[in-house]
Amino acid sequence: MSYNYDDCVNSIQESRRKAYHAGAATTNAADATSSAVIAPGASPDLEALQQSMDGFANLSTHCPMTPLLWMQYAYDSENLIEGLMMMEYSTMEGGGDPHMCHHKMQCRKSALESSTGILQLALTEFSGCALLHLYYLESLADCIYQSEGLHQMNSQNGIVGMEVDDQKAMRDNLSTAFEQAWESVGRGTHVNEGMIVSEIYRLHGSFLLYNLSSAVIELKAQTRNGNSVNIDDTETYAIIQQMSALFQRWSKTPMGEGSNDEMMQDMEYLWDEACSLLLSLYDEENQQLHRKNALKQQKSALWDIIDQERKNTSSLTNVLSSFENEMDVALSNEGIALPMQTLFHPILEQSNGNDSLGSYAQSLKKCNAKWNTILLDDKHRFLLGFGGNETSRAFLKAITFLQRIYVDMMKRGKAADVAESSPVECCITTYQSSFIISLYERAVSECPTVEQLWTAYMTFLRDEWTRRRSLPNGGIQGGTNQKEQLAYTLQSVSHRAVRNCPYSCVLFEIRMTTLGLISASTLDPDDIHAVIKEVTDLGFLAGNREAMLHLRLVAILVAKRRLLSLISMGTTATSSVSGKDYDDAEAHDTEGTISCTSLSPNDTEEVRDLLEDIRDMYDEVDTFLFNSYPAWAEGKAAFWKNRALSEAYVLCPIDTALSKLGDDEVSEDGSAMTNKKAVQCFEKLVKALKPSHPDAWREYIRYAMQSQPLTIAATVASLRKIRGLYNRAMSSVKKACQETSLSVDNKQSWMGTGVHAAFLERDYDSSLIDLCREYLDFERSYGSLESFSHAQTQVRSKLINWNPSVPTTAPLPHIEEHPIAKRKLETNNVAAEANVTIGDEDEDEDNQMLSKRAKVKTDLKQPKKTDGVHKVRIGKLDYPAHPFTIHVSKLSKETQDMDLVDAFSHEVGAVVHAKILREKLTGKGGHHYHGESKCCGLVQFEERSSVENALQKDGVLEIGGKLVKIQRSHLPAISVVPAGMHRVNPKGEGKMSKRNEIKKMNTHAGSATSGTGAKSNVDSMDIDDDGRGNNEQEGAGIDRSKEKANSATITSPSSLPLGVLSLKPTHVRPKPKISLGSKKK
Repeated sequence: MSYNYDDCVNSIQESRRKAYHAGAATTNAADATSSAVIAPGASPDLEALQQSMDGFANLSTHCPMTPLLWMQYAYDSENLIEGLMMMEYSTMEGGGDPHMCHHKMQCRKSALESSTGILQLALTEFSGCALLHLYYLESLADCIYQSEGLHQMNSQNGIVGMEVDDQKAMRDNLSTAFEQAWESVGRGTHVNEGMIVSEIYRLHGSFLLYNLSSAVIELKAQTRNGNSVNIDDTETYAIIQQMSALFQRWSKTPMGEGSNDEMMQDMEYLWDEACSLLLSLYDEENQQLHRKNALKQQKSALWDIIDQERKNTSSLTNVLSSFENEMDVALSNEGIALPMQTLFHPILEQSNGNDSLGSYAQSLKKCNAKWNTILLDDKHRFLLGFGGNETSRAFLKAITFLQRIYVDMMKRGKAADVAESSPVECCITTYQSSFIISLYERAVSECPTVEQLWTAYMTFLRDEWTRRRSLPNGGIQGGTNQKEQLAYTLQSVSHRAVRNCPYSCVLFEIRMTTLGLISASTLDPDDIHAVIKEVTDLGFLAGNREAMLHLRLVAILVAKRRLLSLISMGTTATSSVSGKDYDDAEAHDTEGTISCTSLSPNDTEEVRDLLEDIRDMYDEVDTFLFNSYPAWAEGKAAFWKNRALSEAYVLCPIDTALSKLGDDEVSEDGSAMTNKKAVQCFEKLVKALKPSHPDAWREYIRYAMQSQPLTIAATVASLRKIRGLYNRAMSSVKKACQETSLSVDNKQSWMGTGVHAAFLERDYDSSLIDLCREYLDFERSYGSLESFSHAQTQVRSKLINWNPSVPTTAPLPHIEEHPIAKRKLETNNVAAEANVTIGDEDEDEDNQMLSKRAKVKTDLKQPKKTDGVHKVRIGKLDYPAHPFTIHVSKLSKETQDMDLVDAFSHEVGAVVHAKILREKLTGKGGHHYHGESKCCGLVQFEERSSVENALQKDGVLEIGGKLVKIQRSHLPAISVVPAGMHRVNPKGEGKMSKRNEIKKMNTHAGSATSGTGAKSNVDSMDIDDDGRGNNEQEGAGIDRSKEKANSATITSPSSLPLGVLSLKPTHVRPKPKISLGSKKK
């Protein structure tokens, strides 16, 4: 982008400091950077104010402003216009004091009208900001106050103008603004901002008192003129009813501690003042007494309702306060909390207005001292868009809780018995989705730049719109209007989301799909193209080629959905049933045929236009890739796969069906020309990558196999064509386990599931196995013995380096041996058919050596120990991957070791150990300690297959609210593995286990023999010195232990059993055996 947000904001704040300085002519450097506080009665510097206004205008053209910046913009506009108008009047002649007061009020009124216009635009961006609503309402009320003063001055001077009509319009605007404020902040979504909500309620009550006083004055004037007036039918009692409704709404609104302390006092004051105004209309004492008793009874009933509502609201407040407290903690941790007690303490402001106006009109005057504290101190950080992940997570936690209750209620219907429902369910039953929408709006006013928050907001709106679309009349009374309102909200939110997060590819995608969803019947491809143009003009995603390609493919997808929806609403495969959408399920028994004859001429013409538009959009993407990324092979492959599938299964069939309209027969050449476009796209697809990807050929062959031959001869020709495609595929793909060196520009760097190129994200070797298996199945089903043998030879050459021990998603194809294939080594005739190297040993040891595994000399290529071992590249070197460990990255700072264990043990398999990699820091005395997380870690599993399963979760598994990246690791997570883990073979089936079992058997046999002969022949026992153990001798069938035991003698201080003397440590070369007694015979 060509601007810097921080520089723009700093420039605006510097100009405002200059404009609102305390009046000193010169300032030092310290004063220049201090907070700007305007002195009482001081006039701002208009030139500096003009500079700040220019800065606001420049910033608003590049990006949306935050709520506080909007309020500062309106405040500066108000002061600038008032100052310029007063300066113009001071240069005119004849301006006396009476005229000066009148002109000052006129300037003030004009300035307030300009300010309220700006604030109205701000509320369209951030309708959930309570402080912004309060400032807007007070500005409107102040405008009414200034208009009332002008009206009185004109009446005293005998001037008749448009003040009456002007006042009525302003009162209507203020009443509408109050209703909008209650919909946004008066439903319980601003519990801990109750002080602001209470200020709005007080202002609303003062406004009703002002309206009542004006109505009473008008009725008294009519009575003095001799007109008969029925007081019971006048506007006064309507205002009393409005005040009663206001009190009930006030008591229903959940507010935090300190917000309801003065509620009843305020209500008492407003009610008493209203009653006194109403009773002043009656001249007779009896009428006053009767009306007074009636109002007293009405108050008693109203107060009982208020007490009951407050009790019910307290339960709801307790539930919501727990979430509100977490929000306050998050706001405080990020330094953006609104200091309620500091900003809303009682402020005594000296009145400088018209004292002749009544107290009810004076209550509408805006308190400038309060807003000077908020808007002129540039040290404030609240409502400036600084809300981050911590604050957004706190809001999403509360929203998720409410959203889950709402969805459950919608599934089972509304609560039948309100008395048995929880306070939250009663609240959601009353307000439905608008309650959750209000909380979302408050969240985005605090965190406007958090992508996850906008994504969750738009997802909820889309689900709600889809749900209401499936219900008659929206499912509720007045559902059609609410459905239209929800569609407008969804479109507005999607527009605001991309303006606040112009760097998010996901939000632009949701905006385009949303546009296609809510404007399905009136969708114009130019509207979708306008979104792509907006992305290009903003420039935040210009360097992300994957995102730019993905968004263009999404735009085409939206247009294709419109095309399919338009056709499907007039066609069906079942008999005499129409009106199904393209994503509805069709009946299995299809008696009818699909045709386009039911389309109207207008729909048919629109279908033709959409076909042309979609192909033009594909051509535009092709041009974009050619001009911007000519060497990006993976991107071209993704594009051509998307276009080839669209042409094969959507565009070409529809084009063929349209060509049949009005014609009884379609020539074979016409159908071939239509399918030729799809074939051309598949040809470009398989040539996009060098070497070709197997899945590209599989898609091409699948389409060729689905093509219906038009003649008998074409059936055989079609099989030959498919065989030719298989031969081309096998010659263009690489061998299994063969690494290719891609250039840096062509390496795959897809952003999760963004680009529609699944074959590029799929393992190459697995795709190759699927291609080979399908090739063999085809030749087995339709080929001859010679073609099947040829297919086996080709498959064997591609899978020569394949390591079957590595698990894959596709089974290895079984290749049957043919007589012309290489000869297998027969295991039963090893010595007869192979050259076996056997040393010159004694004849009694020949059988022993033959029983062992002989070293065979063959012409077969022996596999290397490193074949099939995965490598991990670190820098410029390749290291063998640890078979049980994975490397997990893109974690959040707060993720701990047990978070990895919990995530992978449930999703993948048993975990041996997991740890987060942290910074290694050195403290005092040279002691090392671990610092903050590196946002990555290692996870070690018990089984090898768990590693392969975990790699399938790359970009899909979510830990701590973030999608993680999973790769192989060359380092283990733990160096010493606990016993029983990492078993290559099951326990008891390993090499050492079998050897030890044989030794135990020999030991027991020797002990049994020595037990009988030890008593008589112990002195004559000696031990063999041939260096071979009893195990090998018994394995060869030669039993020498009995002969040597009978002929040998020993002399020892004690009689020792043979089993003790025959124990030898494993893996140690035995020494020559010695005789314990007599010499060898």
